[in-house]
Amino acid sequence: MDFLKKHYEKIVLSVVLLAVAVAAFLLLVDVNHVKETLESQLTQRTTKKGVSLAPIDLSTNEMALKRVAETFRMQLDGEHNTFNPGTWDKTQDGLRRRSGKGGLGSLEFRPKALNLIITYTGVASVADNPRYQFSVIREFEKLPAKRRPVISSLSVGSKNEVLVLREVKGPKEEPTELVCELVETGERFTLSKEHEFRKASSYAADLHHETKDFPGRRVDDSFTISGASYKIVAIGKDELVVSAPNQVRTTIPAVPAP
Repeated sequence: MDFLKKHYEKIVLSVVLLAVAVAAFLLLVDVNHVKETLESQLTQRTTKKGVSLAPIDLSTNEMALKRVAETFRMQLDGEHNTFNPGTWDKTQDGLRRRSGKGGLGSLEFRPKALNLIITYTGVASVADNPRYQFSVIREFEKLPAKRRPVISSLSVGSKNEVLVLREVKGPKEEPTELVCELVETGERFTLSKEHEFRKASSYAADLHHETKDFPGRRVDDSFTISGASYKIVAIGKDELVVSAPNQVRTTIPAVPAP
C-alpha cells in the first residue's frame, strides 16, 4: 500500500499515456483503411448497359461541302451582257444589239518596240587617224524629226551623243568588228556590216477596236471610241494604261503573240 501511495500519480500518468498510444495506433490504422477505400472508389469503373445512339445523318452537310469544293465560273462575258453591254446597231427594222463588250472592253492592244538602232555603214577615211561611219536611229524620240537617221564618223576613242568607239578588229581599211560602248549606260556591244545593234527603249501601241485601227499610238496620244476620247498614260511590254474623260484609269493587257 505504501508503494501505491508513493507512486499513485506516476501510475495514473502511465495508464493515460498508454491509452493515448493505443488510440493513436488505432487512428493510424483507421486512416489507412479510409484511404484505401477512397482510392478503390476513385479507380473503380462503372458501366451501364443501354441502347446505343443512332448515327447522325450528315448527308446534307457532305453535299454542301462537295458543292463548295467544286470550281464554279460565273459567265459575265460573251453573250452575257449584264456587266459587259454590247454595241447597238441601227438597222432598217430598228435597233439591234451586237454581242460583245462595249467601250474599252473590246479594245485590243499590241505593243510595238521603239528601238535605239546603231549601224556600222563603212570606213569614212583611212589617213593617219582612220574614221568609221555610223548611223543612229532613235525611234523612241517624241518629235518625228529626231527619229531620222543621224550619220556620224568616229575614230578609236572618240564619241558622239550615243556611243564611244573603243576598238577596231581586223584591217583598218576593212575591219571585221568594231567594239562600241553606250555613253548613257556603259553597255558594250559589237558591230559589223552584217550585224547592227538594236535595243528597245520604250513601246508604242497598235490598237484595234471592232472596225477601227489606231496604229503607232504613243504616250500622251489620244483616240476616240464609242464617242469617248481616251488618253494613253503609259505603254509597257505587257500592258497599256489609258485615262477616260472622267480621269478613271484602265489597264489593258497585251494580246498574246501568235
